[in-house]
Amino acid sequence: MPRNAGREAVQKLKFHARTSGIFANLEAIGSYHDFSQLVFLDYLDEESFLQLLQSFQSNTEGDRNAQKAALQANYESMARFYSTCVHEFTHWLDHTSTLWGQKQLVLIYNAINAWTNQNEQEFYRIAIANSERQRARLAIYYTEKYKTDQQQASVTRWQYEYGSGLEFGIDGRPRADRPFVFTIFSNSRSERIIRVPFSMFALTEANATYAELKVKSQSLTLLDENFRLVGQRRLEQEIQQNLYNSELAIYSVATHCLANSVEIDECFRAYEFSSALATLCLNLSQNVFYSLSVPDEFNVWGDRVHALQELVDPGFAFFVIAKQAPKVKNEVSIEQWLEEALSNAKLPNLETIKSSAVAQMRELDSEILEGDHADQLRSLLSVGRANFVQRGIWGQNVLSMETLNKTSIMLPPIVLGDGYITPVVATTIPTSSQALQQWIEQTAKIEVSIDKFIRACRL
Repeated sequence: MPRNAGREAVQKLKFHARTSGIFANLEAIGSYHDFSQLVFLDYLDEESFLQLLQSFQSNTEGDRNAQKAALQANYESMARFYSTCVHEFTHWLDHTSTLWGQKQLVLIYNAINAWTNQNEQEFYRIAIANSERQRARLAIYYTEKYKTDQQQASVTRWQYEYGSGLEFGIDGRPRADRPFVFTIFSNSRSERIIRVPFSMFALTEANATYAELKVKSQSLTLLDENFRLVGQRRLEQEIQQNLYNSELAIYSVATHCLANSVEIDECFRAYEFSSALATLCLNLSQNVFYSLSVPDEFNVWGDRVHALQELVDPGFAFFVIAKQAPKVKNEVSIEQWLEEALSNAKLPNLETIKSSAVAQMRELDSEILEGDHADQLRSLLSVGRANFVQRGIWGQNVLSMETLNKTSIMLPPIVLGDGYITPVVATTIPTSSQALQQWIEQTAKIEVSIDKFIRACRL
């Protein structure tokens, strides 16, 4: 499969991934582009990737001592590569194998087919898809940073308060039917640090960050005990610093919310439980959503509560369930805790939610707009549903360092910084390099054209 895609097209897609996609791509090391469903590892090119593979091969050569020495020598590069892959693959899985993600895929492909069909009566689908993408990106505009001592903010536990706001419509007026929830973090002196909306970024980053941290933790087993202890302390410091870094609040707001609500003190466990709840909320169907019991304390938001339920907003579901979830005890399993949290929120059990999600995924087939790319969408939805079964309703089979090379979950190839396309796992979705390069060129052009159309739309 390895081939090189056009650099100009790749650069366009990566730019759009950072500026208009439904996943947070704030760092340059890797990215996921929702419009094309492509995973990019930006920090590697073909030459450095092949050198990396060669160094990994040395881990299995020679006697046991030689292998051990090679593993420790390659530890940092392995940890970086696999943790970055898993982070971006988790975004792809959230987009393709959750109910929320499959809805987004149908909207995106319907927009693509509306454009390629050049039927102006169907162009409204482009506006709908764009609106959904922008709602997922609430955190970009509606985040507000306050003037405070950021150094002091990063070394003390944050205080928090919750509130709600309204999105602005295309006419510049607040929309009562488009509310959102936000968190305001403050330092120990009660000085406000940052206001962060509880957008889809919050949930998908909770998932991807936990998967990334799990790989980094697992990679420590490659080290001798003394080095492992040092590495463990360094990782714990990294997690703590990232949790209290206002620049990364988009990545950690869901984890903060859950940890504060259920009193989890251990950072890694907070990420683990928040990822499980986030994945579950991405799979809540509309009929399940209407059963969600909202605490009385939210009544101060008035009609916004009902509007959030009407929007079937997974972020709002996470927030409401977290506020009613039981405290996390040392011996409790994630599944036991989730069942009790669902019961407290007056929601069905996990098995019922799973059945409802599967049924609604199937109903999406009737919403597909026919066109040149309709069959590609159907194939992707089919792969996603198979992965949903493998991954589980709350993501219990999370990608990890030990499972990545033997997983039965189908994954896409990756595109390196220079356009080099290559598989990473044995279960890479079969596709020809020529077809993938053609898709990259097509989607780069279509996305630019659609952006121009959106800008041309007026009241």
